[in-house]
Amino acid sequence: MRYHLIVSHGGFAAGMAEALGMLVGKREDVLQVSFRDGMALPAFQEQVRQVIAPITAEDEVIVMADLVNGSPLTTTMAALSEGPGLDNVRAVGGMNLPMAVTAIEGEDGLLDGTVEAMRSCAVEEVKLFRTETNADSDDDI
Repeated sequence: MRYHLIVSHGGFAAGMAEALGMLVGKREDVLQVSFRDGMALPAFQEQVRQVIAPITAEDEVIVMADLVNGSPLTTTMAALSEGPGLDNVRAVGGMNLPMAVTAIEGEDGLLDGTVEAMRSCAVEEVKLFRTETNADSDDDI
C-alpha cells in the first residue's frame, strides 16, 4: 500500500488533509499529524508513532511537509527510520494542494516518478493571479 502522510506546524496538515478529501474523497491512505502550538516535542513524537503504526516495511510512504528542515518533518522521518525504515519513503517539503492531488493521482505509478511529478506540479502551480479590467464589462475580475 502507498500512504500519503501530511505533517506540519499548526493546523496546516489537518487543513490540507481536509481540502484533499474534498477533491479526491476521504481515503484511508491519507494520514496527517499536526505539531500544534504549545505542544511538547515528545507529545508530537508519540502522535507520529501512533499514526505510522500501521505502516510496514513493504508499504510506500510519501511524506509531505510544510518545511523541509522543520520539526514535523525531521521528527516524522526519525520515527519512520525507527519503524518501517526509509527504503520506501520519500519526503517533500513546501507542500501545496496541487502537489497533494498529484500524489494521489500518481498512486499507481513508480514512487520516484510520482514524487518528481509532485515537485514539478508544485512549482508549476505557483503563479501570479492577475486581474484585467474591461471597460465594456461591469465585472473587474
